[in-house]
Amino acid sequence: VAFALVGSVIAAQAQTQVIYDNSGDPVLGTYAPTDNSLEFGDQIILDGDSRIVTEFRLEYFSSDAAGDATVRFRSNSGPSLEPDDILFETDPIPLEANFNTLEITGIGVPISGDTFTFTIEFDVAGTQNVGLILRNPPSIGSSFDDVWVQADTGDWATRNIPAATANLAAQIGAVPEPSTVALSIVGALALCGIARRRK
Repeated sequence: VAFALVGSVIAAQAQTQVIYDNSGDPVLGTYAPTDNSLEFGDQIILDGDSRIVTEFRLEYFSSDAAGDATVRFRSNSGPSLEPDDILFETDPIPLEANFNTLEITGIGVPISGDTFTFTIEFDVAGTQNVGLILRNPPSIGSSFDDVWVQADTGDWATRNIPAATANLAAQIGAVPEPSTVALSIVGALALCGIARRRK
């Protein structure tokens, strides 16, 4: 019984929880900096209590099935809370034509606190039209009404999007930290012990 109970606790704790979701309607448009080689992204505020990010989905568009993109998670630990340390970085991901979703699974990145910035950097030919989808409002979590853009100098600045809410279409899934799972297991074993003593 104890092993069955512990197993059920582990299974429950291991289930992915959506901690940010801005993938619902309405679609407000698209966005990309004038220079599509710049790294840019969205600072978000997470919901729930799971903070080991395991899944990330990001909607984009591309005029051609060419070039690639690199996705990063950055902490907002700069002097003015701008994006700074890289928490996670993908290898270059090949782009497909038209509207698509980058889907990244098996990540396992711990997030400290309730906010971070996800970014994307395109590597495409000068004539290729690429960018991200705008949606609003997020159904889980929230987002600041601007985007971070890194200039060639390495400095970050926020930009608003005229006539649109600057929320990039993305979804993030996470699982609890190991300490949370461990506490649940201890609690389950304690309940088993109490039940056995009562018997």
